[in-house]
Amino acid sequence: MSDSETLVILGAGHAGGRAAAALRKKGYQGRIQLVGDETDPPYERPPLSKEALTEGADPLINRINDEAFYRDNAIELLLGKAAESLDLSQRRVTLNGGTALPYDRLIVATGCRARSIPLPGAEHERVLTLRSAADCRRLAPLLKPGARVVLIGGGFIGLEVAAGAAKLGCDVTVLEAQANLLERVLAPRVAAFMAKLHSDAGIKLVTGAEVEEIVHGSAGSAVKLADGRSFDADVTILGVGAELNDELARGAGLACDNGILVDAACRTAAEGVYAIGDVTHHENAHLGRRLRLESWENAEIQADVVAQTVLGEEAACASVPWFWTDQHGVNLQLLGYGEPWEEEILRGEPEEGAFAALYLRDGRIVMAALANAGRERRPLKQLMEARAEVTAERLADPETSLRDLAKALKK
Repeated sequence: MSDSETLVILGAGHAGGRAAAALRKKGYQGRIQLVGDETDPPYERPPLSKEALTEGADPLINRINDEAFYRDNAIELLLGKAAESLDLSQRRVTLNGGTALPYDRLIVATGCRARSIPLPGAEHERVLTLRSAADCRRLAPLLKPGARVVLIGGGFIGLEVAAGAAKLGCDVTVLEAQANLLERVLAPRVAAFMAKLHSDAGIKLVTGAEVEEIVHGSAGSAVKLADGRSFDADVTILGVGAELNDELARGAGLACDNGILVDAACRTAAEGVYAIGDVTHHENAHLGRRLRLESWENAEIQADVVAQTVLGEEAACASVPWFWTDQHGVNLQLLGYGEPWEEEILRGEPEEGAFAALYLRDGRIVMAALANAGRERRPLKQLMEARAEVTAERLADPETSLRDLAKALKK
């Protein structure tokens, strides 16, 4: 590594911003250029569906760093600039407008965008998504008391928006294509608990909903289903997942399969080229398999790992995945990701609003869902990362302390 080399980071979102900061903190002396297609500087996205949407907070409330940090650390922010092409052989990125950025090392952190669907009427100005600070600025003023809000898709972000809109006094309907809410990501008992939260808050949940078109008129819109049902809307929000911003990588010849393929140290197969964040399909050394994560924690971890890798240090993504969501006063935290399980253990009662659901395979905890039970996250993560064997009987016993079980690992 030379002090005169240039490192370009494509993507000035959460992961890209953290990577630039981590590189400087760890002593990287080369030139850093941080390129982003948004005009906003790097920021964390969780507040967009929470306090920025419902409490009037600045969508950039969780900026990665203030403006002075980039200036004081010689990080060149190139915002509002989209990368149009990547030439791996020439080590050059070309931006819109024709500006060419030669690089010695490249970190791709282009993330995702809100998924679009080929639906008549979906391109209308009254049909919105929530992925960026700009999206939040457009949506927040529309969530007024009495506004008819229809969400197409019942994923976590969509349900956070539904909860926020209901809190603001909107008339909210969620249209979910699957037979049950959140059935792809939660075990049935936890999914049912979350669905009940929304129903109890007055939100109309329609499952098995096949949306056929959105019809717009002067007085509002109507979201029409294939079975003939129709739902009036002042605001329609698409929450049908995310699409990878991997076109640039694919066009350049980087290996992609449900994301840019990287090893546990965030290296692609191309010399001097790394990738981090939502856009990566990466090796997880703990799980022993590839996975693609769209999460706050993954951006934090991979930003730190890639900085260490660039500086020639040993590093790897090797932790149990962690996610969280806040809906209707319930904080739900999830540990693990897509693991097959054999037995469900419940600690606490869903009816009381606080419980932990643990999922076992071969006598080990492979996943967990914690509803208003965040104090259990740390010991559970320690047990999972240690692959500790714990009997179902002990876990089901409310007198068994998970903290004590985790402490026993160190003895």
